[in-house]
Amino acid sequence: MITHEVQYGHEPEDIKSCSLCQSDALIEDIDTGEVICSNCGLVVREKNYSLEQTWRAYNLTEERERSRSGYALTNKIYDKGLSTTFNSDYGLNGKKLDIETRNKMARLKKQDERTKVNDSWQRNLRVALSEMSSICIKLNLPDHVHEKAAYIYRKVLMKDLVRGRSIDGFVSASVYAACRKTGVPRSLSEIVKASNQTEHIVKYHYRLIVKELDFKPPIDKPTKFISSLSSKLKLNGLIEANSLKILREAQKRRLVMGKNPRGVAAAILYLACVEEGVRITQAEVAKAANTSEVTMRKRFNEYASFLKKPLKNPYF
Repeated sequence: MITHEVQYGHEPEDIKSCSLCQSDALIEDIDTGEVICSNCGLVVREKNYSLEQTWRAYNLTEERERSRSGYALTNKIYDKGLSTTFNSDYGLNGKKLDIETRNKMARLKKQDERTKVNDSWQRNLRVALSEMSSICIKLNLPDHVHEKAAYIYRKVLMKDLVRGRSIDGFVSASVYAACRKTGVPRSLSEIVKASNQTEHIVKYHYRLIVKELDFKPPIDKPTKFISSLSSKLKLNGLIEANSLKILREAQKRRLVMGKNPRGVAAAILYLACVEEGVRITQAEVAKAANTSEVTMRKRFNEYASFLKKPLKNPYF
């Protein structure tokens, strides 16, 4: 045991004596991390974990970037970020390899990539998530929506709903379902335009998700679309604040229930613009809200009656 102490271990710092024989002749095996009493052979501690940093950080940014752990697991990557890779051009010492070794390592790297997507569902997931990333970038969706969409598609794949159907259709429908679930104002036409799919295909696959996955999206409210419409039309914050006041009054009078939320939001925003004297046409507001001018005009006539000041010229 003494020989073992000389070759493999050193005295531990935090444990002073053995709990069995009270001897202070303790050694630490640096290979296994065990702390052993050299008198009675008791393993005082099984493993030792060092939580101290092994680098120098000169500011807060460097300290945050140099972490012991890697990235968190994510559904946006087909392997959830657990796979590894290697550089086929440089060796262990940082020097560039010769041409023959580089070619050999390139072939090994290609075989390594093939083994990661050996199953059909892995190949399906890799293609689908790549297309989903492209759609989310085009729509400028936040990460939590992208994460939710990838989670929904994984559930679709586990239910085996993709067999015999369109992968791109389910990807677009998953993005639309994630937007509905998280309350992000993205219309079906925007999803269709970003995914290069027809509206019929996206609707069909979305209905399958709702039916087979028991997906229950929340009901859209006009409040969800007022901010996005105001941003698209480049209106100021006063118009948006007045729109919310008009919406609350319409909700009190139960003039919102059963109505298209986009048409309601467009009519209320247009009404606030007319009240404040901001010149904007009905066609511009209806186009931004992705609704018809007829629908918006019907809602406008319903809400214009309870304003405090009568409108001199309600139609520009």
